[in-house]
Amino acid sequence: MDLLIATDFSDNSRAALKWGAFLARQLGSKATVMHVVDLAAGDNAWRVLVETPEEIERSAVVEADERLRAFFEETVEDSPEDVDFRVELGNPIDEILALAETVDDPIIVVGTRGKSRFQEFFLGNTARRLVRQSETPVILVPPDAEVAKPSQLVVGVDFSDASREAIRRSSLMARTYAADVHLVYGYVLPEVATFDGSMSSIATESEELVQEKEKGIARIVEEVGADDVVKTINAVQLPPAQAIVEEAKERQAQFVFLGSHGRRGMRRFFLGNTAERVMRNAPCPLFVVRAEKEEGDE
Repeated sequence: MDLLIATDFSDNSRAALKWGAFLARQLGSKATVMHVVDLAAGDNAWRVLVETPEEIERSAVVEADERLRAFFEETVEDSPEDVDFRVELGNPIDEILALAETVDDPIIVVGTRGKSRFQEFFLGNTARRLVRQSETPVILVPPDAEVAKPSQLVVGVDFSDASREAIRRSSLMARTYAADVHLVYGYVLPEVATFDGSMSSIATESEELVQEKEKGIARIVEEVGADDVVKTINAVQLPPAQAIVEEAKERQAQFVFLGSHGRRGMRRFFLGNTAERVMRNAPCPLFVVRAEKEEGDE
């Protein structure tokens, strides 16, 4: 397992770099620290006035490599033993995914925010695209996430193969760090109109529903073989993203795990919304894993 850590040199990306380096050091893994130079970006436009295309590419890579190494040294106090620095030219998402294909069993680590609010708006789309296109796990790190030994892990679950993979991945980390895993299933009951015109929830069936869902999740935990690390299973009547974030805050979690179905169309759209809401509100890194294609996937 190798950590592929992407940075844009912003202060907001320092937490991702620290977390990636920490995990690589703890796991004895290689850390590949990368930066992608987008020559079409505004801060590179001036080069066409004084340099040839070849000189532009060469000087941009040299400058970025020097800056990348300096940024790493000033950000990471305790470096992993095996660190590789890579600078690529092109579109950040395309280059990150391309490099991931050359790395041994990679986990991509990126920040959830860019250099400014304007860039942060686009980063939401970038992170969503990265999660959806990546065939490998992605860790999304908020800028204020403090690095700490994992002790509490929260997993947002449903009944998909993606959830099984999220539980499996969280159990591996839990065993490595002697951490506890907490599973949460968020659901929303529709409101229906009664004969007298008032609105009532199907809450009368809520308790039975909760028991049914929690038993179903417990069966999945047993099938995955995570009984030894899963400490709690909660089905709560809240929108999934809200349920996950509240559980993470209550447990003071170091990681939230979510499964990505890799679907197209509406189901993928809703997954993106849940992941983005968790990403924007979770107090800790979000670990997104990809399951094998399920029935009905394209």
